[in-house]
Amino acid sequence: MGTGYIFIGVGHFLLGMRHVLNDFTSIVIGNPIIILGVVLVYRGLFRFIGIVPKLDYRLIFLLITFLAGSLYYYKFQVPDINARMILFSLTYSIICFIPAFGLWKHKKKHFNVQINLLFTMYLVMGLFHSFRLISTIREDQLLDFMNAGSIHSMAVIASEILVIMTSFMTIWIGTDKLQRKLSIMSRTDPLTQLYNRRTFEEDCDIEFSRADRTKSPFSIIICDLDLFKKVNDQYGHQAGDEVLKAFSGILRDNVRKHDTVARYGGEEFVILLPETDSKAAVVVAENIREKTQSVRVRSQDGSNLSFSASFGASHYDHNNDDNWVAVLNRADKSLYSAKEKGRNRVVSSDGEETDQSSP
Repeated sequence: MGTGYIFIGVGHFLLGMRHVLNDFTSIVIGNPIIILGVVLVYRGLFRFIGIVPKLDYRLIFLLITFLAGSLYYYKFQVPDINARMILFSLTYSIICFIPAFGLWKHKKKHFNVQINLLFTMYLVMGLFHSFRLISTIREDQLLDFMNAGSIHSMAVIASEILVIMTSFMTIWIGTDKLQRKLSIMSRTDPLTQLYNRRTFEEDCDIEFSRADRTKSPFSIIICDLDLFKKVNDQYGHQAGDEVLKAFSGILRDNVRKHDTVARYGGEEFVILLPETDSKAAVVVAENIREKTQSVRVRSQDGSNLSFSASFGASHYDHNNDDNWVAVLNRADKSLYSAKEKGRNRVVSSDGEETDQSSP
């Protein structure tokens, strides 16, 4: 994009110096440089947004080469100012309609406002140069480009508007990207990419308020990797990190989209299950437990590490729970009970229990 801005500026500078420089440099080189600058700006903008442009560079190169050849022909072989302006306006309008079409086809979830504004700008630019083309066709033969009329003078202003708008949108999109990145960093655990404890507690506050109002159920599962300290001591912390990431992937892949999975601290994880009673929570926990004990993680020395986890589950009691912490505390007690009974099992605060011997 920066190179494109430089090309647009250089192109207009060459055109402005046409009485000082020779016509080949100011006209035949200056105009295609402006078009190339516009192309670089929109392609850089697309890359920044995350849109893959469909038009190949070779086609754009051919278009710009055709423009340069035509400008040479209508300047030195058959001098015709109108023809040169028609060709330039035609090329400029095509180069503006291409990104307008690309922006219209590739809507981005996070940048709808910015993309709509950019689409409008490129569409208006394309229409303006199309209007300029039609006006030039209807005009009498021009003898001096510098006195060609207001619409041709506005073409320079239009290029400046393009530079200003794309720069503004880039800053706006960049700011949004940074804000989203900071938001994600503040809400997720950097190692496992699960939600962190703060996010889990915020989601629990929201879910408790909803459940209290609608009398709907929700459950909390708390789980802990069994004998995790031995993994760190025997195979090293890097192997321990790989185990944590593998377990996080199992958790993430075996819950619903609207459930909240978080790393609560160390090797302890929690799951918030809206619209879920205790029996359903046990089913979820048992499924995760079975998947966990079948996974193997390769350590640096080539060993295949197996690991297991214990689970405690509890549901919201409308009659007795004043907050979600009470549900978490019961789940924690159930987890402690699972550990005491031999680990690698699910225990519910309702007394329901499963273990590695379950069918």
